[in-house]
Amino acid sequence: MRDNRSTASALQLYRAFRQRHPRTAIPTDYVTESGFRLGRWQDRQRVARMLGTLPPQRIEQLDAIGFVWSDDDVPLPAVSRADSKRRRMLTAIAAYREEHGDALVPANYVTADGEQVGQWLYRAVKKWRADALSDEERAPLAALGVSPGPRPRGPRTSAQRAG
Repeated sequence: MRDNRSTASALQLYRAFRQRHPRTAIPTDYVTESGFRLGRWQDRQRVARMLGTLPPQRIEQLDAIGFVWSDDDVPLPAVSRADSKRRRMLTAIAAYREEHGDALVPANYVTADGEQVGQWLYRAVKKWRADALSDEERAPLAALGVSPGPRPRGPRTSAQRAG
């Protein structure tokens, strides 16, 4: 949400959903009757807080309307500001997920800034599979939808995905 009016509208839509369905998880693909992608908006708020990019004022606004920070009662992990490369990679994975609807980042994926996100993620998942990735490193990846399990068969390059 870019401006205050759209932020206020998103907050109202979220509050209304929670009032009607207090115990229902909002799926990522949930769209309101008015066409607002409430599920994606909720995910963006959660990821921004995890990455430390959500302003304190927004956190207060969300807390005031009963925002649910995690669907499974496990708090989202906070990513240390000291680990700037990891934060950049996780931010890029979040952006990829926002654009493509999943975190199946191809191994050859490079951001416009030249960040080799695909290779970084490939190495992280490989360590995860070998049980050599700490819980502190696993948790944000899992929160973004990354899994150490096998990937679906088929195209893995961004050019193939777009086509």
